[in-house]
Amino acid sequence: MVLEIDNQSENWKTARCLAPLFGRGAIHLARLLGEPTGTPPEKVQLELFWKGMRDYRREPANRCTEEILGERYRDLFRDLRSRIKSFGGFQKLQHDNYRADTEPRQAKLARNLLNTEIDIVLESPRHLYIGEAKYKGKLHANGTYVLVHQLVRQYVMAKILVDLRGCDKTVVPFVLGANRERRQIKFMIEQGLMNEDHVLSWPTVTRLSL
Repeated sequence: MVLEIDNQSENWKTARCLAPLFGRGAIHLARLLGEPTGTPPEKVQLELFWKGMRDYRREPANRCTEEILGERYRDLFRDLRSRIKSFGGFQKLQHDNYRADTEPRQAKLARNLLNTEIDIVLESPRHLYIGEAKYKGKLHANGTYVLVHQLVRQYVMAKILVDLRGCDKTVVPFVLGANRERRQIKFMIEQGLMNEDHVLSWPTVTRLSL
């Protein structure tokens, strides 16, 4: 608290809650999310507020053109638009949403991926855990994007990045502090993209550092 004003920023709450888990403590959160008990603590790395695709593209050796991102998206998520439409819980999609079949759409997709931030990331030998933290804010949705829905966008970014890196890692989404009845969470669970037990509360994660 500064000037007797409560800091209600989600980033501040996330950093304060997760800071004690940096280093060997990250294994406790990973195990809560299903990491095998045999994984040594030093093999789990924790990062906050991660823009993986942006930083990957900044490395000179990495080829990550708009065309390549469009190809990877079409290969990995060829039925995503139809799955979103069939879900029935979202607003009607616009014509460009979840499509990357033209150069302008590929350019929009690339901007979406490069600007996608994930609040909490844990990497273990076989898994990439990606977490969205919510305090009082809502899960974002923006119909002007190719990838409209925040949780879906994060999952797509992580899957494409793992594919580009040639990693044999499973992407495991989780949510901290949000109601499991939120539409995006229900979609992720119903589509088998997220485990229903991976909707975590702030007290549950705070207790990991005690």
